[in-house]
Amino acid sequence: MKKWLSLLFVVSSMLFLSAGIVHAAKTEPLVPKLVLDGVPLQPQEPPTVVGQSVMIPVRIAVENMGYKVDYDNKKKQVTVSNGSKNLVMVIDQQTAYFDNVPMKMDVPPTLISNDKASYTFIPLRFLSQSYGLNVIWDNKSKSAFLYSPEEPKPGNETETPDGDGGLIGIVDPDEEDGSVPGDGTIVDPPATGTPDTSVPPVINGNLYEVYYDMDLTSVVLKYDGTIAPTVLKLDNPKRIVVDLPNAQFMSDFLPLVDFTQVKEGKMVVSDHPALTSIRYSLFGEATKAPRIVLDLNQAWDYELVNDPMIGELRIFLKKPLPDKSLFTVVLDAGHGGSDPGAISITKRPEKDYNLSVILKVQALLAGDERLKLILTRSNDSFPSLSDRYTLANSEKADLFVSVHANSYTAATNGTETYYTRADSKEFANLMHTLLVQATGLKDNGVRQKSLAVTRETTMPAILLESGYLSSKIDEPQLWAEDFQNRVAQAIATGIKMQLKIN
Repeated sequence: MKKWLSLLFVVSSMLFLSAGIVHAAKTEPLVPKLVLDGVPLQPQEPPTVVGQSVMIPVRIAVENMGYKVDYDNKKKQVTVSNGSKNLVMVIDQQTAYFDNVPMKMDVPPTLISNDKASYTFIPLRFLSQSYGLNVIWDNKSKSAFLYSPEEPKPGNETETPDGDGGLIGIVDPDEEDGSVPGDGTIVDPPATGTPDTSVPPVINGNLYEVYYDMDLTSVVLKYDGTIAPTVLKLDNPKRIVVDLPNAQFMSDFLPLVDFTQVKEGKMVVSDHPALTSIRYSLFGEATKAPRIVLDLNQAWDYELVNDPMIGELRIFLKKPLPDKSLFTVVLDAGHGGSDPGAISITKRPEKDYNLSVILKVQALLAGDERLKLILTRSNDSFPSLSDRYTLANSEKADLFVSVHANSYTAATNGTETYYTRADSKEFANLMHTLLVQATGLKDNGVRQKSLAVTRETTMPAILLESGYLSSKIDEPQLWAEDFQNRVAQAIATGIKMQLKIN
């Protein structure tokens, strides 16, 4: 009996030690490696993993490509430039601006500090989207291989078709083979760069299905593993092309297709005004990679949403803004006349703040001939809520912006942006990012709420609560001329960015 007890003790001890070893292995931190154009990088602070995203120090990655990086500590703002183009990011904010065009990150930039300094980290995937890098993730070695974008050759650059039935590449007519555009020559586009053959690509993503979701007006790609899609929007013919390097079609991919027998599979779409078909094929010569092509009968916009947690890539199809030379914008100063709105802690009425900011926005935009500005009130009058949204609807306005200041408890402060309908959410997110930077107050986020002027209007409509008149922090700033000027400028900028008339 004692021998059995001794043996049991030994086995239990071994199991306990094994469990400890396994636990230690599981909790050992993952430290990805960086290799740029075949050269290992040695950042002072190593890359890290946040959730499902590999985060890398922005300075070492882009400065090695000849870019300049500046950091404004007061604004917590990172600017990357190459002399002609600028990328602006703000710590802990998911929206970045590439030459004033908003781009959304999966994970916002973050500051990571050690005993010596602080470093700005951004998602690895964002490098591919913003800098044009080809990014290959080797899951086995936990290494990120970065390849600088190829520069097109000087000369007469001309479009030419390639294997997807229309994807544009760039070819130099002076090539030794004498091929010229239009002669049927297959030319690979340089959109994703040319990987260094010394580092073989690793398959990280397995593709299982592609289909059109009529309810959410989107094309859905189901997968497991990780994917880093590269998207091109092209003309002649019009289409959206999604390349998926380091991924593969599984044998049971749906809809079924045998790529040993045919070059591509195709699904016909009949219930969308622009999308006519979805094609899927293998593209490339040395390394075949999956390609999804959305054929369009007219120009259409898209938004890419990749969720690695559920293995789903969605390409939302979005109707483009009308191509016109004149846009109508309704500017609404909340309250007015017999309705003072909230009363500040210094006994000043909210209606005065609202009107002051709206008049400043009008002054900033008045010189732009592309804008028709309509004010719901330009003095101390009181149009009803129905007067305001009826005016906007009757004018077939393109945007509606209502300016307010809030009031609650003495301890409540900050900036908020409200919307009601789904078609206003994008505008609300864009404007809120600009407004928070302008106010410098606490960021209370974008909120969905049923408000008359944002619910009953038929165009993208938002209501801005710049700050709290009941707060000792916010109230003095709300009445400051410089503060109101910054808020007005943010609103004017947001309107132009939403209408894409920068």
